[in-house]
Amino acid sequence: MNLNQKRRLMIIGALLILLGVSVYQHGPNMLLIALVAVVTALSVELIASRITKNKLDFTSYFITPLVITLIVPYTVIGHLWMVALGVCFGLFFTKLLFGGQDKNVFNAEALGIIFLLLSFPAYFLNQKTGNATGEIFVYTALGLALLLMAFKAISPYTLLSFFVALLVMYGLFYLIKTTNPNPINILFGTNMIFVGIFMGTEHSTGAKKPLGQMIHGFILGLLFWLINTQSSNREYAAIYAILLGNTLSPLIDQFLNAYVLKGEVLEATV
Repeated sequence: MNLNQKRRLMIIGALLILLGVSVYQHGPNMLLIALVAVVTALSVELIASRITKNKLDFTSYFITPLVITLIVPYTVIGHLWMVALGVCFGLFFTKLLFGGQDKNVFNAEALGIIFLLLSFPAYFLNQKTGNATGEIFVYTALGLALLLMAFKAISPYTLLSFFVALLVMYGLFYLIKTTNPNPINILFGTNMIFVGIFMGTEHSTGAKKPLGQMIHGFILGLLFWLINTQSSNREYAAIYAILLGNTLSPLIDQFLNAYVLKGEVLEATV
């Protein structure tokens, strides 16, 4: 088992713990949503491995379905085929078309959820029943984030700069005018903590160097704040921020390689 597989297993373990919290908060229907999502992901991965002749990585088909399960509203229980469709769309158009695990340029969970939002808005928008919210869930997610960073399963640079950007923007505007969103309400009333931990830190779709990860995380925080405060679709502001951040991360790497890291190399050689 290589290092990436070990990291993914730790992330899967954290997601399963959060699934347990969500079951406690919203009932056993969460297990059925998760089962449909995981079986769908496994089926897609098996078909893709047969077609491409690539070896199936057993750690590759849990993260996307579990993340989608924990973000979509639990009221989708009556339309589970939508969850399966979102998982298929996300995996196929972001991962399988680009060669498989760790070769995707967009976050599979984010694209799958955006597809569901655009295709079935009545079932996903303005439900106010997202699963990745609430004090118990957020505190548990933050505790798991500390463990994942300690074991180097996720990047601390991306996550910490993401939180700093959010606290600075929301805190500053709240101090200016108290009618602006309260940072505490944003913390517990949105899925931004969960999305930042399990989607914003994805290695394949983020910046690769520590400095780039800090810039990427800060941009994600700014995008979330902007979309959440200015858009009518505030529930999924973090998801839109992730996809926009995916498009910018290669530019961040290119900029650093061309102007910052190149300068360090030249200075070292002199």
